Amino acid sequence: MKNYQLTIVAISLLCLLLGLSTLTSQATTTFTRSTIIGIDQAQHTLTFRTLEGQSWTLPVADPNILTKEQLSQGDQVSIELDLTDSISKIIKLAEQPRFEPTQSLNEEVRP
Repeated sequence: MKNYQLTIVAISLLCLLLGLSTLTSQATTTFTRSTIIGIDQAQHTLTFRTLEGQSWTLPVADPNILTKEQLSQGDQVSIELDLTDSISKIIKLAEQPRFEPTQSLNEEVRP
């Protein structure tokens, strides 16, 4: 009877550990609205500034990411890191059009 209980406990713990490892393997870190400061194609690294003002230089998990998105210095991006702190995904954000008034509100509109 004691061996039976011990077996049940061991199987339960094994299932619990397998479930936890599956959950933690999907964890990532994302930096949204970051600005690219530099791209080093030779070293496969990307330097970016976060929205909070921190600068990071991190390796890219897949070097093709740098060319696929056609990235350049000054681009606004969202960056996703894997568990090894390598960049696993980069999304180039749409450029925000700047509003420039063509006339002041006090001017008369003439045809």
